[in-house]
Amino acid sequence: MRPEHIVSVDPLKCTLCGSCYDDCPDKVLFPGEKSAEHNGHFCVKCGHCVAICPQGAASISGFDDEPEEIRADKKVDSTALLAQIKSRRSMRRFTDEDVAPELITQIIEAGRYTPTGGNKQGTSFVVIRDKKDEYEKITVDLLRKLQPQLSLKLPYLKEKVIEDGSIFKGAPVAVLVKSIDALDGALAASTMELFAQSLGLGVLYSGFFSRMVRASRKLKKELAVEPGEKVVTTLVIGYPAVKYLRTAQRETARVVYR
Repeated sequence: MRPEHIVSVDPLKCTLCGSCYDDCPDKVLFPGEKSAEHNGHFCVKCGHCVAICPQGAASISGFDDEPEEIRADKKVDSTALLAQIKSRRSMRRFTDEDVAPELITQIIEAGRYTPTGGNKQGTSFVVIRDKKDEYEKITVDLLRKLQPQLSLKLPYLKEKVIEDGSIFKGAPVAVLVKSIDALDGALAASTMELFAQSLGLGVLYSGFFSRMVRASRKLKKELAVEPGEKVVTTLVIGYPAVKYLRTAQRETARVVYR
């Protein structure tokens, strides 16, 4: 259950400059006699007021972390970022090197700060490490059992040999992304993959594992998938055992301008 979040404005700091209520998406902030005031009936606690206030007068209670200063020298180089996006590959070959827990924490942090529709923040994560082999076996057994049925929708599965170890590809860790909104979860996963790549890690989106979690009550229970949560995807993470030397080509963008 989420903690209660309350928006407040410090009248000793507020100068009634108008920054917060001019920028408020839901127009729940307004000028009072001595400071900006808040009518929180429709407030989604997006934090725009906190982020924009020149005096630091606005705050939201109930969070574990404090706002961080946005610094110009931390801006990401656009050319390097586009190059990184173009060079990403689905990794299916990993080394035996472990991935430090603090790196997984950083990857999840990237997912946590990914935007969500209506500021729902309904995306959560399951780090699969200690029980990875157990979940792999359950998944492989279930996938083999359901293979004839799945082949009706996925014809390539009909002749596919489902091998032991084919789900996590020998990677040391995986992160299941689940969310009350599938789009929010997908956005988080994309951000997490991009950040993992910046750490020198490779990532595979495991469609098979995610599909089998959706189909298995046992896996749902083991992985704490709550009612109303959708299993969005699973990021298989490890150090690449192969180095790609160039980007792969893509079809020309289909764009309509109006």
